[in-house]
Amino acid sequence: MVYWRIIRKSYRRNLQYRLSHLVNNLASSIFGLVFIAIWAGVLQGKQVHGPYDLQTMGQYIAVCQSVLWMTTFLSPGLTIPVGVRSGAVSLDLIKPVHYLWYMLCQEFGRILYNACYRSLPIGLLLGLAVGFHFPSSFYTCLLFVLSLLLGTFIGLLLFYLTGLASFWTTEIRWVHYILLSLVFGLGGQMIPLDLLPGVMGKIAPYLPFSCMIYYPVMTFLELAGPEALIVQGSWALVLTGIALAVTTLARRKVEIQGG
Repeated sequence: MVYWRIIRKSYRRNLQYRLSHLVNNLASSIFGLVFIAIWAGVLQGKQVHGPYDLQTMGQYIAVCQSVLWMTTFLSPGLTIPVGVRSGAVSLDLIKPVHYLWYMLCQEFGRILYNACYRSLPIGLLLGLAVGFHFPSSFYTCLLFVLSLLLGTFIGLLLFYLTGLASFWTTEIRWVHYILLSLVFGLGGQMIPLDLLPGVMGKIAPYLPFSCMIYYPVMTFLELAGPEALIVQGSWALVLTGIALAVTTLARRKVEIQGG
């Protein structure tokens, strides 16, 4: 129950900004339309071999823009650096809950808010432009929900590990920017990973960044099957183990900078 209360409080806290965020969704939708226009220019009038015709690519970008707000556009370092700088991390560490799950639950409340007030409106706006795709069966819907949850969990763990870097250094923006660059470049945000050239196209689908965007989107469009969950589940287990180990090290290293 304590974790559910943390999630609920985080969700309610973000409700104060829903009008501002709904307006901000227009900007995100415009970015999506720009990416769709780029692909329209590339594919217009060409014979396409494979699943990526003009409509499918438009829907791929539309779903990507929606998924980003749940798996990628998270708080930098899950706000851990803010607590380290202010000294509030000392209070978080002595709470009768595990620090990892406490920080993840706080951010998950924000993700639930994003799903309602960011992902859904953006998906509806872009769907009007490129057409809506609906999974053909309940089985596909179930696979998509599982894939999206795993992608969200992996994103949370990566951002959590980024935030833990602040226990050793007070400046983590460089780590955050590197992580975002890897996610956008190797996560399938603008181009499906199987279209990447050479060795990169063979390696990228097995990296954790693909689990955050590429696999949830491909599952929703019915271009990936249950095998996607194997890759995502494997990375979820590996990153959970790493996060727990690094959390133990961080508890021994923490230095209160302020407060």
